[in-house]
Order: sequence, then C-alpha cells, then structure tokens
Amino acid sequence: MGGVQPLPPDAPQRIGDYTLLAALGRGAMGSVFLARSRGGRPVAVKVAKAELADSPQFRERFRREVEMARAVGGFWTATVVGADPDADRPWMATEYVPGPTLQQAVHDFGPLPERAVRRLAAGLAEALVAIHGAGLVHRDLKPSNVLLATDGPRVIDFGIARALESSGLTEAGIVFGTPGYLSPEQVVGSKITPQSDVFALGSVLVHAATGAGPFGEGATSALVYRVVHQDPDLTRVPPGLVPLIVPCLVRDPARRPTPAHLLELIGPPSNDPSWLPAQVRTLVEQRHTQLRELPAKPPTRVMGQEAKPPTRLLVEDPPKARPAGPAKVVGPVKPYTPPAKKSGSKFKTSRAVGLGWMSAHAFAALVSVGIASENSGAPNGVRAAALVAFLVFALAAVRLLVGVLRSPLSIDIGPDGIVLSNGTHSRRLPWYAISRVRVDAHHSRPWVVVWLVGAAKAPESLGRGSFRAHKGGLRVYPVSHERYRKRRERDVAEIRSALAWYGPSVYDPR
Repeated sequence: MGGVQPLPPDAPQRIGDYTLLAALGRGAMGSVFLARSRGGRPVAVKVAKAELADSPQFRERFRREVEMARAVGGFWTATVVGADPDADRPWMATEYVPGPTLQQAVHDFGPLPERAVRRLAAGLAEALVAIHGAGLVHRDLKPSNVLLATDGPRVIDFGIARALESSGLTEAGIVFGTPGYLSPEQVVGSKITPQSDVFALGSVLVHAATGAGPFGEGATSALVYRVVHQDPDLTRVPPGLVPLIVPCLVRDPARRPTPAHLLELIGPPSNDPSWLPAQVRTLVEQRHTQLRELPAKPPTRVMGQEAKPPTRLLVEDPPKARPAGPAKVVGPVKPYTPPAKKSGSKFKTSRAVGLGWMSAHAFAALVSVGIASENSGAPNGVRAAALVAFLVFALAAVRLLVGVLRSPLSIDIGPDGIVLSNGTHSRRLPWYAISRVRVDAHHSRPWVVVWLVGAAKAPESLGRGSFRAHKGGLRVYPVSHERYRKRRERDVAEIRSALAWYGPSVYDPR
C-alpha cells in the first residue's frame, strides 16, 4: 500500500461499518483509504469515483471484482472483509497490508537479493495456484500489484481479472493489462489462459532481481513489439535465478510451467522470517508505527474545516526538534511517486538521414562523372556506363534534396487518436472519426493510411504527400522512406503495434 496521508477534506468519515482514518492512494477508478473496523481491525477500503457510480457497466465490473477477490481466498492475496457494490459509491474493504509495493521497494532501495526473489517467486506462484483454482486469470500481475509483507508477498487488484469462461464484460478486440508484463498472446489478441499469468510472473521476477523489466522501457508500441518479436534481456539476472525465470518467458504458453510446477522448481521454502532486505523491513516497521499512532477516530471538522491533527500524525517533513533521550525516533515515510511516463507513441521523419543519403548519392555522381569524362582515359564502354550511373545518382540526389528541404513530419499515435504535425501546423484524427487504419505500401513505400467515417472531412495536406487519396482512403504518414530497409521494417512493426494497441477497434492488420 502507499504511504499514509491525512484524509482529504471532502472524504467521508465512514464507509459501511468502517471508520476512515487516512488516505492511502488515488487512481483512475477511485481512492483507497486506511480504516478501522468496529472491532479495531485495520483495513484498506477501495471507494469508486462518484462519476463512475452512475454507470451500470462499471457497477457490474466492480461486483465481478468483489466476487473474484472473494473466490480466491488463498495464501498471498489480500482477503476481502466487506463490500457493497450497490452503495451510492461502490466500495470494497480488504485486509490492510502495511508494506510497500514491489515497484516502490525496488525503486527506492534497488533490486532484491537472490534469496528474497526466490521467496517472492514462491509466494506469487502459490497465489496463482489459488487464483487459477478459483477459475480466474489475473491478467495484470505487475510490480505495483504485489505488496511486500514480513511474512511474504500479497497479490492485489483483481480489477481486470477474468473468469476462465467469458463473463461478457470485456469488449472484443481490446487489450487489458500493462505493457512490459503482458504475455505475447495478450498482445496479439489470442486466447488468454492461466499460463499468461506465468509469463507475467517471470517478468515480475526479472524486475525484482534487476530493477527493470525483461523487455526494457520506452513507448508502448516498442514494448509490445519486443514482447512478441524479441527475446527477453536476462543479462543482469543472477545466474541462480535464470533456470527459474527462463521457462516462464517462453513464447508458447503450452511450454511454460504451471504455478504448481514452479513451486517444485523453487524447492523447500526458507525458514528465515527476515526474507526482505533490511531497508524494506525498516519501511514495514515504520508503517506499523504509523498505524499505531493514528487516532482511533478521524480528525473532527469545525465550521467546515478540519481541526488541527494530533502532533504525532504522519506529516510530510520530520519535526525539527527531536525529543531528548536515547529513544529512537522513526521519521515519516515520504509517499512514493512513480516516474512520469509519456502517453502515446511518436515517430518522426528525419532530415539528417535524408541529408546523409543525398550526400552519398552526390558523391557517387561526382565520381561517375569523373570516370565518364574524356580525360579519364577509361574505355568507351566504361565511360558510357559511368555516364548512366551519373544520371541515376544525380537524379536520386536531387530527389533526396527535395525531401530534405521539406518540413519534417511527426505522427503521434495515442489513446485519443492520431496527430500529424509538421512543426508549425497539426492535424488531429480522433479514433471516432476513423473507420479503418493500416500500414499500406504505395510504390513500395509504406504509409499509414486511414479511412474516415462518412461524416468526417479530409484534412488539408501538411506536405510530403500527406492526406493524399489512396485506395479509397488517405495517406497520412510516410514510414521511414528516407531510412534503410531494416530500420524501415522495424518502424513499420512498431507503428503497427501502436495502432493495434491504441486503436484496436479500427486497426486493420492486413
């Protein structure tokens, strides 16, 4: 769970039978609060956003999440202790785990030692045994969905978990999950099985052992391309963990081990209760201290404002004055803020590459004309061939020069659609205005081509042949026309991956 923060002014004081004490985090779907039950048990309460509560489909998804989390009920998952999907704002309460996420621990303190990764692997494999035994596939196992407790890890967030038999709540063609931890079958839209979670488990273990995922960082299109077409990078994984991780990351789901088989590969569990590194254990102890120091009731509000909280409540900065005496003072833990990531995938034509090719062709033309001259002393046949070569290279150089003088184009493929820009003007094509999009060839040169819906108006050209008619659609972006073949093929593959990821309902893979 995230660091404990004071309750925001607009937060309710109670949710169901639970008294809210502090805030733990906020996400796209709602907020998570630290609360106490009537009997004094600390719990984490997940409350949906008010604007989502009006959606019947969201309520049904929330109800399914509660049912699935309750159905698991095995080791190494956060137990559901209460829920009300029919409340004004749907909520669910689970046991409070006063530990950081794996993502936070690795970000703040570095990779885990090998013995800790093995213990983590055993806990996650056992959690998957329970999840799959309940007829579910988690589908989004990642470092931020793994909590580290003193007795072992906990798997959380069944928000996009899905029953092995389709529930009918997932739209066809839409990929759910997190790039970098998705299995190849999830990326390409094939059948998802429990073995998809095993692939994600292998990726999580690589992150825990090295501080980075097996397919690196970068734009979504680059990540999903590497997952499908490239081998994982295990060069920094400790040799003792490689035999455990490699089978999980096999592309063919049928060849991956089951979670039960993984437990056999891991071997007998360690009896050492201090499986976490010292810095992480200290952070967990601080969370326990914060929990004890929180008041039994939330701060009262006076005249619509929150009264001053008790002096021992967690604050952003440590107090300037420390109490005298040998007693150890545990400072507050700063909330973890993940690094910002750019949304969408951006590609750009290159003047530098075009200029390089133009220079090479111009040099070849000069050499050819030198050979073709009468003073070269070359045979007539050679001079004639050199003259032809001069014309070819000169024409190519002129053509490349024209391309260099044109304004470069960039294309940004993101959640809201496609944006084309020449540095001065932009043209935006939202997904709802596109009926079909694909990468197509025009005179052996690949283009991003779109077909607009009937009511949409074709944009004005931004140069370089953009928005010209092509097979009933419009050419939008020239894909690496100025680059060499292998680089062009790679860019085509990444653009196709971006289109499939962000516009799955309109992307045409042909």
